[in-house]
Amino acid sequence: MKAALYEGKEKISIVDIPKPIPQKGEVLVKVKYAGICGSDLEAYKTGLYPAHVVMGHEITGTVAEIGPEIQKWKEGDRVTIDSTLECGKCYFCKKGLTNLCLFESAIGIDKNGGFAEYVLVPERDLITLPDSIPDRSGTVFDQIATGLLALREVNFQSGNTAIILGLGTMGQFLLQLLKISGVRNLIVVEKNSYRLEIAKKFNPDLALDKINVAKIKRATKNIVVGSDFVLECTGVPFVINTALDIVRKGGCIIQVGLWDKPFEINYLNLILNQIRIQGVYGFLRKDLEFAIELVARQLIDPQPIITKIVPLDDILEEGFKQGIDPETKNIKILIEP
Repeated sequence: MKAALYEGKEKISIVDIPKPIPQKGEVLVKVKYAGICGSDLEAYKTGLYPAHVVMGHEITGTVAEIGPEIQKWKEGDRVTIDSTLECGKCYFCKKGLTNLCLFESAIGIDKNGGFAEYVLVPERDLITLPDSIPDRSGTVFDQIATGLLALREVNFQSGNTAIILGLGTMGQFLLQLLKISGVRNLIVVEKNSYRLEIAKKFNPDLALDKINVAKIKRATKNIVVGSDFVLECTGVPFVINTALDIVRKGGCIIQVGLWDKPFEINYLNLILNQIRIQGVYGFLRKDLEFAIELVARQLIDPQPIITKIVPLDDILEEGFKQGIDPETKNIKILIEP
């Protein structure tokens, strides 16, 4: 079968690899769409993932073949995938914190994923895609689920204020989640004009094309100077120091964006203002299932966020290189094998 093989930093090749054969407890899925995630883009730029793997963990498709003794699934079933492969036995798994599993692996990161015609999936990691959800929208549940985990971890409550820095896929879905969660005074910042215009469709209270500390403080001063939460979604190191200037005293920075190198932080500002930085990684199964429900009930709208569908052969030029272009007119790019 045809696949896009990740071979390290800035190296992706279209190759032919053997079509997997499902064994006991496994299902072979014919891929309809696979989304290029922000972490995929980071891996392409930096070499973050293990080399020689087929990326793609945001997958929707249909059951093509089933392994022995599988009863629940049949050929043609529409599915989406929980890409996290936790061990179920370590300290964190036993505590229900499967996203922090000590022995975690993942489809599309260290196991072959969805940038291929077929993907092999453990039966337990398949989820039915409701008939009310189009195939293309079945690729976005990971980002919504991570947003749900983030808001739960920081105990976000209706009436809290928030600022989102960066409006890629994660920032866009966090905007929608915050709106339905009862956010008060929501400010968004994104230098890419196309992404900013998409965000405006969801009615933030203030939309800025750059971080203007004075303007942000004026917009929040009727409540308290600074925001309860700042959601850092850019993955640009210097932005976190700016986040320290616009979060309120005693507030929280939610770190969603990724980077892979050390950087300097104004630690004194953090301490004197009693600010918390909360890292966010992945999601729990319950978050993924709730994300599917939110889309099925039309409380979250993926359609404006999914901006391009690219054939597998064009994944490098039209997918990854478009995705990392600061001036891109795309947000979520899907691959169609």
